[in-house]
Amino acid sequence: MATSADLSNLKGQFHARAKGHDKCPSHRKNQVVFLCQVCNILICTTCSVTTHKTHNDSFIEISEYTQQCKNKVRDFVCENENKRIPKFHVEKKSAEARLSALKSKYKNIRDKMKLERDQCKDILDRITEDYLTLCDKMEDAETELLTSHITDLDERIDTLVKLSSECKQTLQTGTNVLVYDSATEVRDMDINIPRIPDIGVIDFTPSKDRLSHLKQAMGAIETPTDHFRAVSATGGHYNRGPVVKQNQSTELGQTSTEEDKYFKLCESPMIKSKFPYRDKISSICPTPDGRAWLCNYNTSTLNLINNKGKVQQRIQHNSNTTDISLDPTTGRLWFCCKGERTVNEISTSSTLVRRFSTENHPHSLCVTREGRVVVGTEGRQGYKVLICTAEGQVLHTVTVDRSGSCWVRSITQCPVTGNIAIVSKKLIDGEYSDPDNYRSHVIVYNSTLQPLVHYRGEGIQAREAVTPDKFGPIKLVYDSKGNIVIADTKRKTIELISGEGKYIKTLHTNKGRQGVVGIQRGDVLWSSLVLDTGERGFKLLEYYSD
Repeated sequence: MATSADLSNLKGQFHARAKGHDKCPSHRKNQVVFLCQVCNILICTTCSVTTHKTHNDSFIEISEYTQQCKNKVRDFVCENENKRIPKFHVEKKSAEARLSALKSKYKNIRDKMKLERDQCKDILDRITEDYLTLCDKMEDAETELLTSHITDLDERIDTLVKLSSECKQTLQTGTNVLVYDSATEVRDMDINIPRIPDIGVIDFTPSKDRLSHLKQAMGAIETPTDHFRAVSATGGHYNRGPVVKQNQSTELGQTSTEEDKYFKLCESPMIKSKFPYRDKISSICPTPDGRAWLCNYNTSTLNLINNKGKVQQRIQHNSNTTDISLDPTTGRLWFCCKGERTVNEISTSSTLVRRFSTENHPHSLCVTREGRVVVGTEGRQGYKVLICTAEGQVLHTVTVDRSGSCWVRSITQCPVTGNIAIVSKKLIDGEYSDPDNYRSHVIVYNSTLQPLVHYRGEGIQAREAVTPDKFGPIKLVYDSKGNIVIADTKRKTIELISGEGKYIKTLHTNKGRQGVVGIQRGDVLWSSLVLDTGERGFKLLEYYSD
């Protein structure tokens, strides 16, 4: 019996027969009389005893097969005239209707884009006008202060010159009583030079990520990218075949994402500074001027350090501070105390002000750009996230988990979208002291605490699969691009994911312990870790190259 390979070779040798022609293409004088069902072609009697002799069991005379063919053709015609052709006409009319509406559809989209552009321009103009007005007021205030200071200095200079002359005269010709009076006058006189009044640091920092922020403000345009590429590739003609996406190769620790269009990552982070700092810390808040506030939940002390690790200010409270957050608008430091169940603020005069109390134990907090306070609680029977006013009025709340010992370990707000991201930590079983008994993951909420993303380490490119039990986020912060930096204490790494929960890159792998992180203006990352020397300390890293 012929094999499939033999049949393939035979079919390659068969001659083509024109449609309706009754002569055998291999034996042109003979009429075709049989259908070889193995090869599915018409053959003559000579073919039946030569090329197709091994298929004789499959032969059927054409006259016998004609009725079956007529039935097939009749069914095809009936199906065409009653179903297929009418459907094609309906589809054609639908396409023509869409074509006729195309101009108005795209005009509407363009009009929306132009309107949004004009509104963005108006808002930018108003923001600029507000900034300029504020700048004018600051200039007037500082001018008035300095002018008043100069006038005061002139008066003091005149007084000192006059008094100095009188004292000289007294020393030469004055009586004992006059000398005594002059000495008393000099002793009681304020001769200290007053400091130049400082209205405060004012500066304007241009955006380093103008393009992505403007795109975010303008809105998104969604296009069927694959279809568009297929049409473009064929010179404007629709490609009826499937569009095949080329798989993008990935390297260990890095993968390609849509976000790469808007920023460039360094091959490895640049170390701007590193220094030892022996105290344990549980939270870090870098300030715009390059310093950072630190706290440790086992102490009641808040420290402000410079970028060399030197303590420049220390604030003492009467209860342990669980977490800290800087108000992005006022620059004031907020902190929460789990034992007192309070949320507090430090005023400009370094006075501690209790803002409000919470029903549950507060474990973490974040002050948003809108002036709201997001509080994450802990509990033995579930825990919550609350969005409150500065006075403690609860605006939104969500129960993260209703059972077991668990808490919100970290909270951060996206400067681009306003979304809220948290680290959720829960005791699975066993002893509290064993870190392997906990499971942590990242949750992203919108501004009203509707859940958007749950991230458990998916996509991290590592030598072994990163399962939820091996993913240990301890702290997370948004950067200016809207990406999330995660400190993973289990794997001793710093991970970067998008705001949509897509893995981007492992920024740093530490030999020793990885601690909490914080973001300074300009996307300078403060990372608390164990240095190569074995000491606790900090590294200040830059991971964007643009």
